[in-house]
Amino acid sequence: MIQRTNNQQRHRFYVRHIRGETYLEIAECEKVSKECVRYWCRRQRDGGSCQSQYSHAAGGYLHRFDPKVRYCVLRLRLEHPRWGPNRILMRMKKRLSLRGLRLPSQSSIGRYLHQWERFHRRRKFEVKRERLKPARRVHQRWQIDFKLEIPLADGSLVNLCTIRDPIGEACIGAFVFPAGKRKPGKRVTLEQLRSALRVCFARWRTLPEEIQTDNETVFAGSPWDPFPSRFTLWLTGLGITHILIRPGRPTDNAEVERCHRTIHEYAIIGNEDAHLAGLQAILDEAVEELCFQLPSRAEGCQDWPPIQAHPQLLQPRRTFQADHELALFDLQAVEAHLAHFTWQRKVGKNGQITMSGAHEYYSVGRAYARQNILVRFDPLDRHFVFFLPDDPEREIGRRLARNLDIADLTGIDVWPIGVGFQQLLLPLPIFQGVN
Repeated sequence: MIQRTNNQQRHRFYVRHIRGETYLEIAECEKVSKECVRYWCRRQRDGGSCQSQYSHAAGGYLHRFDPKVRYCVLRLRLEHPRWGPNRILMRMKKRLSLRGLRLPSQSSIGRYLHQWERFHRRRKFEVKRERLKPARRVHQRWQIDFKLEIPLADGSLVNLCTIRDPIGEACIGAFVFPAGKRKPGKRVTLEQLRSALRVCFARWRTLPEEIQTDNETVFAGSPWDPFPSRFTLWLTGLGITHILIRPGRPTDNAEVERCHRTIHEYAIIGNEDAHLAGLQAILDEAVEELCFQLPSRAEGCQDWPPIQAHPQLLQPRRTFQADHELALFDLQAVEAHLAHFTWQRKVGKNGQITMSGAHEYYSVGRAYARQNILVRFDPLDRHFVFFLPDDPEREIGRRLARNLDIADLTGIDVWPIGVGFQQLLLPLPIFQGVN
């Protein structure tokens, strides 16, 4: 804790400085900052005193507003614990008792409520991650991200998906998906994400070793729950490691973020009047030109196109064919991955918990209602097994895991029903040079 200086110390600063000592020498001797010494010396040099002067004591948040306003903010939040400052302010504007009174802004309401711990938003699960080690090989790690709500000439919005290999310094693919006609637009779906990656797998005829994403829900699942997302489990079944960047650190995804801008300026700006299919064709052509034809300013390309600077881009590390995805998918790898986790759940009043989704209910029993339990996955019989925290070795129940089959994780109907939309071996004119 920072110790305040007293009047005698401050006067001593000034006397020592007059005698020839520097601010830094005084600060090191007195164990205070140089800025502190300089402030009090200059203040006394200009005729000021050593006494701290405060114009007034702090009045607290919203102290300039009518007491009725503060009372109303607290009452509305207590009555509606999930309401945010915007909802509270909207309801305050409708109150007759506050008519004619000055109301605070949303940010002021938020700061006022945040001074009480009971109103803090608590995260049930948060992992501190270290900075990612950089990739070392071409096709070792692909970065993928979305740029949302790009407006087109007809008033509609699209989401841009960009995939980049940071070592190969190449845009692996770029795709647009409809996002509706008004903001906030539609969010990216898991099917759109998988379809974009499948096209890239097929075009480059390889699977990367790793996929790097941010912490959006479609990538990482619920931020309140450590249960792996469907996207993570799909990648695991294909033998791909899913890597998440540090929360709140978009610079960890710098290469794909910069690629967003390049693709947006190169292919979308100036073509906003194109329909969705036409815009996708323009993006495909742009990706080919950026990879095969245009000199790149990237450090490792040295003004060569990425394919010429990094010929390893044309050499698949793990051969992939779209119509063989089901044969490549390893469900046992998914089960082994789930077996490493231990999840904590609180049993509801009806004796149920949720797993792998907000609506995936499993019955534990009313005898354990309102209690915390531990959950593990048993890969031998594909069951969720329940334990009490005080006795983690004594099983209190088990339930067959649902929606974790190959069809559930890949979105592809298994034989003999069909192979669904996995048939991606379409003509690929823009990548004819890929062997």
